Amino acid sequence: MLRKLIDRINYHSFMFVGTTYVAAGSLIGFEALAVLLGYATIWPVGVPLVAIGIGIYALIRSKRRGDEDEVQ
Repeated sequence: MLRKLIDRINYHSFMFVGTTYVAAGSLIGFEALAVLLGYATIWPVGVPLVAIGIGIYALIRSKRRGDEDEVQ
């Protein structure tokens, strides 16, 4: 029973991480995400932090420009 619970938690956490990377890739562009993931061997913990930072920057920039169609 404990093993099934651990497996379910592990599965859902992997799905969350995968969804986060796809969302970051669609927000910053998959070419930029590929470059970002290329540096994952140097600082693997920083990849999600940098992706989130770039995503927030893109949101702020599009809101200031008034590009309502670009980011929803």
